Parts: sequence; structure tokens; C-alpha cells
Amino acid sequence: MSKEAWQPYVHRRSIVWGDTDTAHIVYTGRFLDFLLEAIEAFMRARVGCDWYRLNVEEKMGTPFVNVGLDFKSSVTPREGLDTRILVAQVGKSSVRVAARGTGAESGTLRFTGTATFVFITATDCAPLFIPQPYRAALEAEAAEAAALLSSESA
Repeated sequence: MSKEAWQPYVHRRSIVWGDTDTAHIVYTGRFLDFLLEAIEAFMRARVGCDWYRLNVEEKMGTPFVNVGLDFKSSVTPREGLDTRILVAQVGKSSVRVAARGTGAESGTLRFTGTATFVFITATDCAPLFIPQPYRAALEAEAAEAAALLSSESA
């Protein structure tokens, strides 16, 4: 049985009129929503959990402790947005991801960013070691992403 080649996770989102501001481009504050939406979609697809399930069923939270975005070019409703999510680092309780947003059709770079979230207990907000099998899935993603991230920073 052959293993399919690993591909980075990409979340595609339509851009709609309500995402824009008076300049007719995506309002700056919406990019944080886009990033968080893409990370949750990544967690569901690649790690096997979503934030609702973690919070409600497993009594864990994953608050963000750091987010950074660098804007490269404007986005309009003329084109969708593809946000690639890569696991850059897995700590004891934290996960840092690297994001790259591009035009869905053009491939034009729209933004880059990073975000770090931590696993905590929902009852007292204490840091929590990332539980298995989530840790195994995140570490596997980080190992696959390492070469790609290294080549992009060179």
C-alpha cells in the first residue's frame, strides 16, 4: 500500500461584500477571523478535533496567546482566499502555526502570519500537556512542514 505524498493544508474561503470596507477591499479586522477559521478547519481535518468538541466534550480550551499578520496585497470579493496552515512548532502545551494567504485563482500573496495557541483545562485555565492523539498528529504535521518552512525562509 503506497502512502500519498503529504500536502500542506489549504482552507479556501469566499470573500463577500460584507467582508469589505469603504475602500472596497477586505476590512483589516476580518483577516484575524479568516486566520482563526482556517486554523480551526485545519484542526478538524488534520488533527481530528474542532474547538467546539475540545471545549464542550473534552473540557479543554485552546486560547491564542500570540497572533501576527503581515499584509502583502489587498483582497476583494473578485477572488477567493486560500489560507495555507503549517505547524511550525509543537511545545508542551503550545502550538505555533505559520499561515500564508493567497488569491484562490491568481496565487498572488495576500498575507503571511503566525499564531500560537495553548491547550488549557476549561475549568481553571491551567496549561495542559497536549493530549494524545492530538500531539502525535500535530508533531507529524510539524515534521512534514519543517522542510517547506525552511526553504521559504531561505
